[in-house]
Amino acid sequence: MTKAASPQRETSTAAGPNDKKSLNVVPIRADADSDPLADFKEEPSSARPAGARSFRTASRGVVVGLVVAAAAAGALVYARQRAAASARTPPVVATGRATLDSRPSGVAVIIDGVPRGVTPIELTLSAGEHDVLLHNPAGERRLTVRVDPGTRVSENVDMPSAIGLGRLDVISEPAGARVSVDGIAAGRTPLKARDLSVGRHAIIVADGATSVTRTVDITAGATMSMFISLTTPAASTATGTLAVESPIELRLIEDGHVLGLSNGAPLVFSPGKHKLELVSDALEMRLTRTVTVESGKADRLSIPAPNGTVFINASPWADVSVDGRSIGVTPLGDVSVPVGSHEVLWRHPQLGERRRTVNVGAQTPVRLTMDMTR
Repeated sequence: MTKAASPQRETSTAAGPNDKKSLNVVPIRADADSDPLADFKEEPSSARPAGARSFRTASRGVVVGLVVAAAAAGALVYARQRAAASARTPPVVATGRATLDSRPSGVAVIIDGVPRGVTPIELTLSAGEHDVLLHNPAGERRLTVRVDPGTRVSENVDMPSAIGLGRLDVISEPAGARVSVDGIAAGRTPLKARDLSVGRHAIIVADGATSVTRTVDITAGATMSMFISLTTPAASTATGTLAVESPIELRLIEDGHVLGLSNGAPLVFSPGKHKLELVSDALEMRLTRTVTVESGKADRLSIPAPNGTVFINASPWADVSVDGRSIGVTPLGDVSVPVGSHEVLWRHPQLGERRRTVNVGAQTPVRLTMDMTR
């Protein structure tokens, strides 16, 4: 029977038939460029038992398997780390500010179908277009408000009112005084938003032995505000009126009491000096004026609009007009414009025109950027 060849190298020395065969194992070469498995020659398939694999083939299979397993494990760990990082870091949502007001105020505000409060109100909204619904018992107004990232937009809406009716607010010092309208008891101060027919009405405010009589003219859809001081009986029958005019709407406040709005019906005052605050939260305005009201006279107070600041830019560039007046080519900085609503027009000879309406306040600069390629 023939002995199977060993995979190791053998060298034999001359010996007799009864001498044991001696083996010298040749060590595997350790050269840097040598293959450690080079000396293990793969046998022909005919020289191996059925199903047997060579040492070289098996070793390479193990190494490849380990490498593949390590790569798969590393990829799994990396994927889990990326997933955890994404879960910890919420996506950044671009937002802007929107100020909504109405005349009269106190109107319900519904944005994208969600109630958000009553006017006046300032909100942070995601960038883009929003459906805004303003609602009161007399009707509703619907508008689309576009919010751009990092900017502030303002809307002031005139709401519908009951036809042929106006409103009367009465505040007194001290509070709790009795109020009658045309001889009919109407309640006690502060008397808010009382509906009256259009025309002239006699108002009596009384507290004990002290009473003040006023005559007011009610107009359709307007609110007449009265502040009555009952601490000076001698002047109770002497009155004067003051009308406040301004290109923007301002709340008129005296001693913390809201008397009415600019450009509305004249306010009734007792004669003497009155310190008024003129406020617009949406336009960041708060002015103080001292006026002297004379008995039996109708006075007027004119409040011009102060200026705000606008920075305007465009990509790649554009010629800019504000309210139809050209102000130059972008970039434009420290542009002074009156506070309030303005229409800005960007014009490029190849890319066309873009328009935007913006509200400019008295304190915070407004920054506008237009991408003309969109």
